[in-house]
Amino acid sequence: MVDQDVLARQLSGELDTEAKRKELFEAYAEELLKVSPEWKNLQVSLVAGAGFEPAAFRL
Repeated sequence: MVDQDVLARQLSGELDTEAKRKELFEAYAEELLKVSPEWKNLQVSLVAGAGFEPAAFRL
């Protein structure tokens, strides 16, 4: 649902600055914490797989 809302706002031009996007995502985070307080403890790590560097940096 959030992704559809963000896409619609992006396409309409409503999210034309980084500040507006940040404000929207902060509102989403606040709402998420109200609904599911355990999300506050969520940690996410991103690890690139083998072969990422050559493709990403054209090595």
